[in-house]
Amino acid sequence: MSHRSLSSFCGAAPLALALLASFAANDASAYCRMTTGGGAQVGEQACVEIGAPLVWNDTCLSYAVDGSGSEWMELSDIEDSVNAAFETWETAECPGGSTPNLVFKPSMQPSSCKRAEFNNVGNVNTIAFLDPWEDPCRDADDLPYDPRAFAVTIVWHNTTTGEILDADMMINDLRFVPGGSAGGPYADCPETGCLVPDADLRGIITHEAGHFIGIGHCNPIDKDDPNDPCVVATMFASAERNAVDKRSLAPDDIDAVCDIYPPGNLDDTCTAIPIGGLQLNCETTESGNPITCDGPGAVSSSGGCSCSTTQTPAEALWATIAALIGLTVTRRRSAGRGA
Repeated sequence: MSHRSLSSFCGAAPLALALLASFAANDASAYCRMTTGGGAQVGEQACVEIGAPLVWNDTCLSYAVDGSGSEWMELSDIEDSVNAAFETWETAECPGGSTPNLVFKPSMQPSSCKRAEFNNVGNVNTIAFLDPWEDPCRDADDLPYDPRAFAVTIVWHNTTTGEILDADMMINDLRFVPGGSAGGPYADCPETGCLVPDADLRGIITHEAGHFIGIGHCNPIDKDDPNDPCVVATMFASAERNAVDKRSLAPDDIDAVCDIYPPGNLDDTCTAIPIGGLQLNCETTESGNPITCDGPGAVSSSGGCSCSTTQTPAEALWATIAALIGLTVTRRRSAGRGA
């Protein structure tokens, strides 16, 4: 059965709060692993690690930016920001000067996919901008995404082993409203920071790419201490909207990626093919007919699969990068969507 972690927008938040508990990620480090049973981690709430940690077994990974892009940036500039964000994790300097056993390969062609889905046959790890800011395939009684959110990263995984099967990143393409909704305008900001009201797309994607590879929000010792190892980390739960510090990794982030994906023998000759093969278009058939959300092949995940959702909210000039991880509710679908 396919499940989705939708605690913030399916009315399951009370259960999410019940699952939260103090559970240190690591005595030597503040970083947090996303897990199969970790419950919801909202904003600055403590990381809860229960169950198997999420991890890609095949660490030669591809992704594609949806070709419709965003109203705020040219597609080529979006792709440059996305590529730089993933490269930041791939080239992290591990002990001994080596790099993590990760290779990211951008697709040669953009995707045509604004849906978060995992299929038995044909997949794409898509990065898409949404306006309206909602799951295009949500049920009538499902709420839209949190209007304060910059982005939602959906990580499909095996609920027993924690193996990540697919990851999709949805970016809020609405116009930013102080005290109301997040969103654009986005920009590739200079190193000195963004001009208000711009938000640094590269920094947002770098944070989301951490979720893409199974990293949750770190645990600060003192969230009010600007020198706290977690507070200065990319995977800390908040950031100023016009700051660019999320685009570079702090020691805590480097500890996480090097521990989870210790240096190995991968190189860029590997073939980054998603499970079931690469399928860039999830919206139309080969003949050009639309694939409805309840149509055959739209979403069909094998037994034991689930998805964790992480959100990056912003309020006024502050972006609270909050993750909702692991609380799983059954997503109601017709039989045509698969088991």
